Amino acid sequence: MRRLFSLCLLMAALPLLMAFRLETAARDPESLLYDVRGAFVAAKSDIPPLLVAETDRLVNEAIISTVRQRVLPRTILTVRIHRLMKFPVILGRKREAAVSVKAVSVANGEVIAEGSFSVTVYSLNAGGIDLLLAERIAERVASEFQLSGERRSTLATALSSGR
Repeated sequence: MRRLFSLCLLMAALPLLMAFRLETAARDPESLLYDVRGAFVAAKSDIPPLLVAETDRLVNEAIISTVRQRVLPRTILTVRIHRLMKFPVILGRKREAAVSVKAVSVANGEVIAEGSFSVTVYSLNAGGIDLLLAERIAERVASEFQLSGERRSTLATALSSGR
């Protein structure tokens, strides 16, 4: 009986423990960063304009709220939403976007960094799925370039901050 209780307690505590994140302390936090001055989000005509506009707004908000402690190479980000896939689900909506990001040097116009990723979201609210997808794309861009801005909290930080 005691063993069963211990197992149940472990299973209940495991999701809470998985919510904690440890920061890396071994490297310089601004070693591979850029002074991002602006962003431009583009997409084909089959991508909803609301998704493009909201992604652009959120990425630029993160850029504006970022302050660097030292001089870094100045860049502009070009974010391109290549495709938007809609998946059939029984309840709600599920979407996936393929995104590429290029950091272009302000000094000479050369691409100095580039990458691509995909973002998947699921929502019961069909009307807000594009806004949620835009938020996730902007969060990923902000995370990769260490931009400031409002981040979604983990379960642990949400519980500790009283949200």
